[in-house]
Amino acid sequence: MPVAWISVLALAMVAPTLRPGFTLSYDMVFTPRQDLLPATLGIGGSLPRAVPQDAVVALAEAVIPGEWLQKAILLAVPLLAGLGMLRLLRHCCLSSRLIAATIVVWNPYVAERLVIGHWGLVLAYALTPWALATALDMRRGRACAGIALILIVAAASLTPSGSVLAVALTLPLVLAPRSQASLRARALTAAGLLLCWLPWLVPALANPALGQVDAQGATVFAVRDEGPGVLPTILGLGGIWNADVTLPSRSWPTAPVLAVVLIVLCIAGLPAMTRTLGRAVVGWWAAVALAGLVAAAASALLPGAWAALLQSIPGAGILRDAHKWLGPLALLVGASAGVFIGGLLAHIGDTAVRRALLVLVALVPVAALPDLAWGAAGRLQAVDYPGAWGEVREVIAADPRPGDVVVLPWSAFRRFAWNADRTVLDPAPRWLTRTTVVADGLSVSTRSGMVTIAGEDPRAREIGRALADGQPLSRVMGELGIGWALVELGQPPGLAPGALSGLVQVRAGPDLALFALEGPVRQPEAPAYARWVIAVDVIVGLVLSALAGAAGIGGFRTARARRREDERTPGEPLVR
Repeated sequence: MPVAWISVLALAMVAPTLRPGFTLSYDMVFTPRQDLLPATLGIGGSLPRAVPQDAVVALAEAVIPGEWLQKAILLAVPLLAGLGMLRLLRHCCLSSRLIAATIVVWNPYVAERLVIGHWGLVLAYALTPWALATALDMRRGRACAGIALILIVAAASLTPSGSVLAVALTLPLVLAPRSQASLRARALTAAGLLLCWLPWLVPALANPALGQVDAQGATVFAVRDEGPGVLPTILGLGGIWNADVTLPSRSWPTAPVLAVVLIVLCIAGLPAMTRTLGRAVVGWWAAVALAGLVAAAASALLPGAWAALLQSIPGAGILRDAHKWLGPLALLVGASAGVFIGGLLAHIGDTAVRRALLVLVALVPVAALPDLAWGAAGRLQAVDYPGAWGEVREVIAADPRPGDVVVLPWSAFRRFAWNADRTVLDPAPRWLTRTTVVADGLSVSTRSGMVTIAGEDPRAREIGRALADGQPLSRVMGELGIGWALVELGQPPGLAPGALSGLVQVRAGPDLALFALEGPVRQPEAPAYARWVIAVDVIVGLVLSALAGAAGIGGFRTARARRREDERTPGEPLVR
């Protein structure tokens, strides 16, 4: 029954995205075929915020169409989250597991992160219960649990924030005392977990833009009050910085009430959780959840101190979107509240009454957030790209003229009529076969007015400066290594009349217009750290492939041994 219920919740959540086409919402952009480019490895002008996510997608789309890959990921997120909670609480009663899985799947944190398109983060969130269960198995001495844990954390490490969450929750449990795993196994597992950080950490530390993160980002990305106050908002697992992705039900008076009730139930359920999972697991999990809660609260209640803290620590820009760090709290609230409620229901002697109450309680999170159903009330819908996108890709791929591509108009996000005017990150960098130069600054409307967070890419700054000065782009493109200009027609802001002078039109509109530079184009030099990034990626890939192969062989041998044991006749000696 719990598996069937989780499947129903998953389908109710993402059903519109399973239609033919692509779901494009804010940062969630998939294309039929994404190429492996330097930027996908973190070798570019901007910090590696989508590394190794884009590289993994590019490799996967070499064998799986991007449309089906996206659908599999979106369906897997709620399924993995719910089934992972069932596994983590497998020694608890049915009621506890079902309620915990429901809360973990259906909550504001998942809703807001899905709508804003952070699928890599919610995938890490969904895999975290599996990682905790596997870390617990390792502490109990289960063979090969360390290998399984590394592979799960690797799958959760597609984005830096997801990687930090997964490792922060599991690494101390691997190293904590009173574990039945050998010291060698614990050391190797810890090394493997840290290895999962290297694909994004190495390019981030080597990138000159590391110390150029705009301090305004800490204020802009702070947790936002959704109505009842900052603390009730974050206790209710909401408060993402972008008000446009918040569901209308978050303004209902039931939202803060349910938040307080769940927090109280979570605290009440911690003793039972400790008896089930152990003091080390629950204690550390609660500590990480509390740290995330404090960070989220500080970003809104102490914005000056929070900004100063992030500015003083190199690389701390990863922490600026404080709402991300409520993930461990969302998982803890679901698990602990579920265990406590399940324990209460177990004391009801009448089976019919107990089942009726279980159904009622399981429906409460869904009823409190009904607009998460049907793709967040239609915000997540599959659409088809116009044929012009495929044509432009083919033209650029076949043309021998050199150079990267600058994408215009000069803004990071688009609203296409064929995507029902939903806001989406410019798809061009994932469509084209060449490196693109796009506007990497972000303009955000806040209560104090419009705030623009500066980007880090030096080539983007030069293009932006030329456009602001009214210069033709042809004067600077060649020196910057740019030989092409793609114009997405009908998108704001408009272009100055002379911006494209000196360029030759290769393809006309009405959706996309393509221009080429007739003249010398300088070949940009790869950064000095590129060889180190590639070497690290190859090493990590080989290690994870070897571990996956070892896990597969071990699983095959275990299954064969169990099959032989099941087939032996009574009285026959068991040969191992």
